[in-house]
Amino acid sequence: MSVIGSGMRKQALAAAATDDLDELVALARMITYARALAEDLKIELGAQSLDLALTAVTRELRRATDADLAGLEPLLADVNIELH
Repeated sequence: MSVIGSGMRKQALAAAATDDLDELVALARMITYARALAEDLKIELGAQSLDLALTAVTRELRRATDADLAGLEPLLADVNIELH
């Protein structure tokens, strides 16, 4: 593989990684909105399920970025979610 081809491939991989992160952040925002709506409508099971989904998405974001995601983290002090 040529140096030019290698550089283009690295750029393509970096762009794909950025797109993946953008999609995860967008998904986390949508889940956060849906969870708030479920709480407002007093749909407890739905809110709990969305908490679990948000926890999974924030876990993936942490793996990918090592960034602080305090604004997206659900308050799950009493829920223990183990990785399988």
